[in-house]
Amino acid sequence: MSPSRPASRKSFLGWLASPVYLLYRLWCRSLRYTEINRAAIETTTDHGRPVVLCLWHDELFPLIYLKRRLNIIALVSQSDDGDLLAGVLERMGLETARGSSSRGGVKALLAAAKRMREAGLCGCVTVDGPRGPRHQVKEGAVFLASRADAPIVPIRLFMERRKVFKSWDRFQLPLPFSRVTMVCADAYRVDCDPRDAEAVAQECRRLEEKLEALRPPKLPPQLSLFGRMTAALSDMAAHLAYAFAALLGKMGYPGIRSLGRGLGAAFWACLRGRRRLAVRNIATHLDLPWATAESLARASFTHNARSFLESVLAPDFGLDHPLLDVERPDLLERLKNEDRPAVITTAHFGGWELLASLLGDISTRPRLTVVRTYKNKVLHYVTTRLRSSRGAEVIGHREAAFRVLRTLRKNGYAAFLADHNTGRSEAFFLPFLGEEAAVNKGPAVLAVRGKALVWPVFLMRDGDRYRLIMEEPLDAALLQGDAESRSRAVAVFYTGAIERMVRRAPEQWFWMHNRWKTKRIEAED
Repeated sequence: MSPSRPASRKSFLGWLASPVYLLYRLWCRSLRYTEINRAAIETTTDHGRPVVLCLWHDELFPLIYLKRRLNIIALVSQSDDGDLLAGVLERMGLETARGSSSRGGVKALLAAAKRMREAGLCGCVTVDGPRGPRHQVKEGAVFLASRADAPIVPIRLFMERRKVFKSWDRFQLPLPFSRVTMVCADAYRVDCDPRDAEAVAQECRRLEEKLEALRPPKLPPQLSLFGRMTAALSDMAAHLAYAFAALLGKMGYPGIRSLGRGLGAAFWACLRGRRRLAVRNIATHLDLPWATAESLARASFTHNARSFLESVLAPDFGLDHPLLDVERPDLLERLKNEDRPAVITTAHFGGWELLASLLGDISTRPRLTVVRTYKNKVLHYVTTRLRSSRGAEVIGHREAAFRVLRTLRKNGYAAFLADHNTGRSEAFFLPFLGEEAAVNKGPAVLAVRGKALVWPVFLMRDGDRYRLIMEEPLDAALLQGDAESRSRAVAVFYTGAIERMVRRAPEQWFWMHNRWKTKRIEAED
């Protein structure tokens, strides 16, 4: 039996863990992270099942800081270094199981496997630690995965600029302000009896091959000093712009209405091309005389300007707001209480900027608002922060599919603006206001895959008040046919609801948008 360490040394290491933890946090916060295929972890953990995260010992440093949304139990050796590492990890919210291949390893693995099964924790193993040989997988990860009935996710961490130490593992320390890329392989299950030494060795070789096969992606070059200064100024401008938006919100609803009329008149005077497009769209698709179409187009410019400005009022606008009327309270209660996933479709109509805040009030279940991101980073930051001010998370449409499906699996809500023009590859071509339009198929496909209720919801202005208008939902789970035909049926449903709202109050729709720009090619059906 090895002699125990003096209590004074343990006490010193425990005291040292706190300052080391603070230094570690500061160091990691300076790094810039990129994550590749993190879904390999989250698709498993979202169902409450644990995984075993496996990595090389020399790439350990930045991993713990990337633990967000994961509950991890880490295997740590019983050495002096392990005491210090365990203290740091525990301050970061991780659990630890103490042991290694040379001392207490089996006991630690059994304890970790038990905690993983009971609490759904993810195990984390440096597969060639604590003493090597370097980049040779030992049996611990395979044993843990088998005992915990958990899949393995191999992980590599690639550091753009780093210090490599002359230790057995050639430990890598990322330099401050450098970039770290985490690459995950797909999860897989071990298929062996942990008592069969030959089968375990074969699984170790399999894991080793998967780790060695991971490669860093090609990333754009790191910003120069001037680029970093420009980015810092952009961040400062974004925060100042948000402070101005908050100040603008102090004007209240009467002030925003007045400012909207002035801004709409300015748009009408300056945006001549958009003005002609709006008048032509109204005259063509509502079959109205030019003079009438021009009057409606001018009113729509005022409504659109007001919609843009109303975003500053979103933090104050909830379901209990005194200016809000609900046309069908029974449908609202059903949306709030139905224990089903919901895809909410709306349009650039009425007070559409305020709908995200209403979505935040519907429930405490996961809530997503899917939008097209602005190219201007300052405008994107301000609008995203305003739209998410009451609890609904705002995400860009390019990153939506996985996030929406995960939300729907939790019986959450996902809201889409479904009336904008889109490319052929993303569209169903459907009639809209008398002419075929490219209708975004994304909400429909996700609703079918998520077996969701599809709810058309709109916020129409009624004088100085707002009217929440809802239609009876379509249950995507009850549709018949193949996936394509069911998705098309959903898209027809929400496109029809949008058309009815536009015809009900045409001056409140976004007519200056070239809605019918994308045309079907002859080969398409």
